[in-house]
Amino acid sequence: MVYRKTRKANLALAFLLLLLATNFLLYQSGVPDFLSLPLTSGVAIGSLIDLAIVAPILVYVAFKISIKQTIGLMVFGLVIARFLIPAGLYAPYKGILYAGLALEALLVFAELALIFIVIRKGSAIRSEMKVMNEGAIYSLLPTVEKVATKNVFIRLLMTEFLMFYYALFTWKKKAPSHEGVVTMHKKTSAIAMNIMLLHAILIETIGLHWWLHEKSLVLSIILLFLNVYSVFFIIADIQITRLHPMEIKNGKLYITQGMASRIVVTLSNIKEVEWDVALTNKHTLQFIYKDFEKTDPQAIIRLHEPIEAVMFMGVKKKVTEFAIRVDEPEKLKQLLL
Repeated sequence: MVYRKTRKANLALAFLLLLLATNFLLYQSGVPDFLSLPLTSGVAIGSLIDLAIVAPILVYVAFKISIKQTIGLMVFGLVIARFLIPAGLYAPYKGILYAGLALEALLVFAELALIFIVIRKGSAIRSEMKVMNEGAIYSLLPTVEKVATKNVFIRLLMTEFLMFYYALFTWKKKAPSHEGVVTMHKKTSAIAMNIMLLHAILIETIGLHWWLHEKSLVLSIILLFLNVYSVFFIIADIQITRLHPMEIKNGKLYITQGMASRIVVTLSNIKEVEWDVALTNKHTLQFIYKDFEKTDPQAIIRLHEPIEAVMFMGVKKKVTEFAIRVDEPEKLKQLLL
């Protein structure tokens, strides 16, 4: 999910956190007595509406997700409600949960059929990737869309596959080394920051998970899953940063910033390159690795025709200009002449 970074999104996220915290605390022992709030069927209905309808809508407002993902969150909300609400209060509404699970099962069945199609065409996908002769980060999604399907779910699944591939199977690979390579991260603290974050997550997982395990088994499992996923994501991000510097080859410019965003630009589509200019458009796509201090772009590249950039979770974004920062700007100037 990509955060929208708007005032409306900020408000939606704040209400979402408040809603989740309120519903969690409502069913903890002692809280209803302290608030003099009897737990009745009306309270259970309110929680069902909050978790299965209001919360998914708030997520949709705060993050860039599809309608199908929102439906999945509604079903997930029903499941969470099943664990939070006492069995006696939840019993009359079991049918709603079963109906939601049945709907989700139909969606899952349809998606499994698409996965089967991709698996069947695995050999053709590998052959096409070899023909493209590009890194998996650039070639996998276009190849799957060309050979198998353009389905949004499959694009998301392939993005997750890329994450695990880079986290687990790229340790013996080396970064490209030729005249068209310009590194972007070596003069920043991007990898060091990721390693620090990785250590923080591991320490937090060990400590907080066992403490929360005694308080709420469900929340401890959810937290453990999110932390394990975050570990794989950060490792993959480090590997992509290390293995895929900016490249100019075969008449194209290849740029990726970890798992966050990537783009392939035909050199003939570059309209102009402005150096040492201030970034005035907040919507301009940025390829700037984070550092301990604030860093500004060195150049803004504008295009004749818009192209699609691939963002987090496989989301596509139309781009007409993007900002960059590299370790050797003079070398890049010569390559773009």
